[in-house]
Amino acid sequence: MRSTVLIRPPQSPRLIAALEIMLVLLFYGHAANARRTATGLLNKLSATTRTSNFVVMHEPEDPFLARLLARTAEAELKRIAANLGYKITNSKPFRLYVFSSHADFLEAGGLEIGKLTVGTASLSTEEISVDASGVFDLPERILAHEITHAVIFRLLGALAVEMPLWMHEGLAKYESREPAAYDDEMIATAAAEGSVIPLSKLRNSFPKSRTGLAYAESASVVRFLVARFGRNAPRKLIENLNKTGSFDQAMINVTGYSTTAFEREWHKEISKRYEGLRRIRLATAFFSVLMAALAVMAYLARRIQKADGANSYDGDASSCEPDEADNNY
Repeated sequence: MRSTVLIRPPQSPRLIAALEIMLVLLFYGHAANARRTATGLLNKLSATTRTSNFVVMHEPEDPFLARLLARTAEAELKRIAANLGYKITNSKPFRLYVFSSHADFLEAGGLEIGKLTVGTASLSTEEISVDASGVFDLPERILAHEITHAVIFRLLGALAVEMPLWMHEGLAKYESREPAAYDDEMIATAAAEGSVIPLSKLRNSFPKSRTGLAYAESASVVRFLVARFGRNAPRKLIENLNKTGSFDQAMINVTGYSTTAFEREWHKEISKRYEGLRRIRLATAFFSVLMAALAVMAYLARRIQKADGANSYDGDASSCEPDEADNNY
């Protein structure tokens, strides 16, 4: 939690200068502490396990986990490389950091505490870090996701920044073979509510408040790409991006659609798929409102009926009172 303290600006120039120096020292002290913490956590990964294509850094207390993930990483790399058109070269292994604790993984990477990040891959260094605790996701699925990123970075180099974030994450989710059911449920809800995020809004970043839907849409787009244009479409897209230097031109060459037109096709597909659900939800909402209105009307009618009954009873009681004339015999 971050606290805010309001300080009245000092009048003395010397005091101002002293405060500025103190703030600079505090900032650099905090940054230095963060770097020392990250370095200390990385130093915990002092053991090394080598395979043909990976240098796995891990804690010496858990060699079994490291060997298991190393074998899994090799198998996933072969599969993903074949799918994306990457020729494996043993002369340039990937560096893989394996953390057995989610907290250590976040802290070592300088990631936001409480955020459900479980893996990272660096474009500049091609280093992969994974949370192997298995608390939030299966380590093998995390590995496949991050290896996909690393392979794309190696295939595209500097051109990786030309590929939209939604395509990067969509390919990583697709290649990690995550179940589509949860993504479909999120997209169905968004489609039914008319709140699908435009892909143009997901090019460079994902909205913090709707990250789950952004990832779900990204995976849905890639599944649509493969279903419509074939299993080799992602590989052809990467090859064309390498040749043309333009993602939009690569999309036209592979699909015949510009990125904008392709998005329209995908949107039509999900709208058609979830139209029935949208109608059901609209009907359910209408029925709920109707039932609520009927309940209110029934309540009011009953109140009116009770009021009328009470008035009728008062009238009958007053008419039954004996008349003075009737008592004179």
